[in-house]
Amino acid sequence: MKELKDVQSLDYQQGEILLFDKPLCWTSFQVVGKIRYVLCKFLGIKTKNLKVGHAGTLDPMATGLLVVCPGKATKQIEQF
Repeated sequence: MKELKDVQSLDYQQGEILLFDKPLCWTSFQVVGKIRYVLCKFLGIKTKNLKVGHAGTLDPMATGLLVVCPGKATKQIEQF
C-alpha cells in the first residue's frame, strides 16, 4: 500500500489505476463521482476537466473491488 506522500506525488491527469473497496449501497457511478470531486479539489481544477471512469459495474447492494481510472488511464479500462 502506498503512503500518503507517495499518493500525493502521482500524476492523476496523466493516468493512474486506483482500486477501491466499494461500500454497500453506493453505485459505481457514485464512487466515480466522489473520486472525481476529491481529485479535482486536490489538483485545484474543475470537475469537468478530469475524466474518471471505472472498469465494470458493481450492483449497489454488492461490495467489492472497483477499478477506477482517472485521467488518461480511462483509455486503458478495456484491459480490465
